[in-house]
Amino acid sequence: MIVKKGDVLTLASGVFESYNREGPFIAVHGFDLDAFVSERTHGGMKRLEVDDLLEGIPAMLIELGLLTELPCRRIYLGAMGEIDIKAEKCGP
Repeated sequence: MIVKKGDVLTLASGVFESYNREGPFIAVHGFDLDAFVSERTHGGMKRLEVDDLLEGIPAMLIELGLLTELPCRRIYLGAMGEIDIKAEKCGP
């Protein structure tokens, strides 16, 4: 997947309790996300190794200057039949 300079995006991985979403980000440079991830994988990776890799991708992209975080407000509405509206900080 090609990410173009200026794209605004979030990155997500996992499912259920291990679901992880990071962002929003803005692409500082264009890059091939598939190639970026492929360069960091190897045959025989265990499931937890893959999960850890995917969870770490956003930080790697920021460290390399490919993405930068955008300020935002993440608003949580509640769960399990309970209304619990609160704002959480995300981004820088």
